[in-house]
Parts: sequence; C-alpha cells; structure tokens
Amino acid sequence: MVSTVSAVMGIGAASAYLTGAYLQFRSFTEQAEARTPVLIALAGIGVALHAAAGFHLIVTERGLNLGLYTSASLVTWIMLVCVLLASIRLPVLNLLMLIQPIATVSVVAALAWDTSMVTTIPPDLLDPALLVHIGLSIIAYSILFMAACQSVLVAVLDHRLHRKKTIRLLRVLPPLQTMEGLLFNLLWAGIIVLTLAIGSGFLFLEDMFAQRVVHHTVLALASWAVYAVLLAGHRLFGWRGSTAVRWTLIAFALLVLGYFGSKFVIEVLLEH
Repeated sequence: MVSTVSAVMGIGAASAYLTGAYLQFRSFTEQAEARTPVLIALAGIGVALHAAAGFHLIVTERGLNLGLYTSASLVTWIMLVCVLLASIRLPVLNLLMLIQPIATVSVVAALAWDTSMVTTIPPDLLDPALLVHIGLSIIAYSILFMAACQSVLVAVLDHRLHRKKTIRLLRVLPPLQTMEGLLFNLLWAGIIVLTLAIGSGFLFLEDMFAQRVVHHTVLALASWAVYAVLLAGHRLFGWRGSTAVRWTLIAFALLVLGYFGSKFVIEVLLEH
C-alpha cells in the first residue's frame, strides 16, 4: 500500500519534471536558448521529491522492493542525478528533455501499481555481494540509458546537418563532434560497469532455468557484445553518426528486453 507521503512526493516530482521538460521542449522547438538556472532548479526539486517517494517505495518493512516499476523509477532517478552533476562540467542538460518525461512515467507507475507483495527481497537474502550486483546492474542500466538518450540527440543533430538546418539549432545543442564524444564516453563508462554487473551476477547463478533468468542472462550478454562491437568499430574504423546511433539503440533495446522485459513477464503476465 502506497503511503500518502509517497504519493504526494511522487506527484510533486512528476509535476516538476513535466514543467521542466515542457519549458525545455518549447525552447528546443523554437530553437531558442533555455534558461539553465530554471531547468536545473526544477530538475533538482524533482530529484529531491523523487528520492523521498522512491525510498519509501523501495525500502520496506518486508525487505527491498525492486520490482519492475520501482526499478524503473530508481534508474531514472540515478540518470537525473548523473545529468545534474555532470552538467557542472559537460553539456548534458539537453538530456533532461528526454529523461524527465520518462522519469515522470516511472514515478507514476511505481505509485499506481504496488507489486511489493511479489517483488520484495527479504532481508535474510540481502547479503553484501548481492547488493553490490544489484547496485552495479542499476548503475549500468542508468548510464547506458543516458547513452541511448544521447544517441537520439545525436541523430537529430546529424539529420539536421544533412538538411542544412542547424544554424539556429546550434544555439540549443552543442556541436556534433562534442555530442558524439559525450556519447562514446557514456558508452565506455556503461560497458565497464555492465561488465562488472554481469560478472558479479554469475556468482549467484546456479540454475538459469530454475531461477528464471535464462532470458535475462542471454540478452544481457548479447547487449554487451553489441556494445563491444560498436566501441571496437569506433576505435578501429571510426564508426560514428548514424552507425553509432543504430548500434547504441539496438544494444540498449536488448538490455531493456533482458531486464525489464523479463520482469514484465514474471511480475505482470505470469502473476495474472
């Protein structure tokens, strides 16, 4: 049962996110520079309220609730925190336009559908090694989700470059070379953490079929392979632009199917 405090905090976070996303999207469509302090303030308020709501939804008396909706909410929260911190030195605030609407949906879903009765991990099963694996997995998904969003922005700018409609758009987005450099930095960070997450996961893998993680494991490994090929291709053959975007989105789609797809089947389809 979702508490009133969590509901109020969650709705407040969603409202702040939507307001910030709307202001940023409007500036993007009008190709005018957005007011950075306002965007940061709204995102900061949303992150604070999101944290308060998420804590009560995830940390329960019965244990740690990391179901489909609460996990998605946690991933988007980490993404937003990373963007706000990185914005001190890097041009990443444009990612807020994509991440905040997704965070809004995840917060509302976590509030609307309480699956804690079937998704909570009891305290006696939460040993430190498992918590490390869970933490690495969530951080990896968060970074690679940011990379997927960044690839969308790269695709938009690349498309406009080919149509020679970028002069005003460059007031909103950094140069393409900067955008692509940030994309590959995110991909390198993401695959490093993903490698650690997959490696630590094998410590708890006894019987994939009995533990119902065969699809999750296979798709996670497939995603890792696609990311590795992309990074190797970038380093050896200079892959960039639409090629980098396409491979990034394919790899992330596999990752989403492996983790959230498996959770959806187990927690939603098989429970009904």
